[in-house]
Amino acid sequence: MIAHGVRAWYTILNMNDYNISWTAPEYEHHEHSADWYWALGIISVSLAVAFVIVGNTLLSIIIILGMGTLLAYAKHPPRNIQCSLSKRGLKAGEKLYPWETLESFWVLEGSKEAKYSHDPKILLTSKKPLTPHIVVPLDESVIDDVHRSLARMLPEEPQVEPLPARLMRRIGF
Repeated sequence: MIAHGVRAWYTILNMNDYNISWTAPEYEHHEHSADWYWALGIISVSLAVAFVIVGNTLLSIIIILGMGTLLAYAKHPPRNIQCSLSKRGLKAGEKLYPWETLESFWVLEGSKEAKYSHDPKILLTSKKPLTPHIVVPLDESVIDDVHRSLARMLPEEPQVEPLPARLMRRIGF
């Protein structure tokens, strides 16, 4: 099945063995105007100067390097990653999340609301303390199949997208 330039296919082998695959952008890409770059640059330099004035040069350097990295990252379009669900776990790109390491899931459907628009995604709660929340991009054409398959493997618990992800989307990253 081809939907919006994204390939997705679904095969049920039996009730416990399945394979759902889709291709999705690594992250949501937003085009930015020159004003957006100027605003972030001015804010970054202002913060860096303020921290130099109060004697915290190291934080100034970190702010400048961090904003430079984020601005460079914002210019590049996302690469498409292959995601899949199988009896082994959920795979996003090269990273496999085995079922044993996951606690629960929630499928967040996409929204086209102008102020809060976002693509569909899977929100996972992990048992691992260093990665408690996992966000995996999802293709619209496989939402129902993914939901059914995840419900067989994990409990469904309402979740919200992690705060850093929401903040970054809000400021245009």
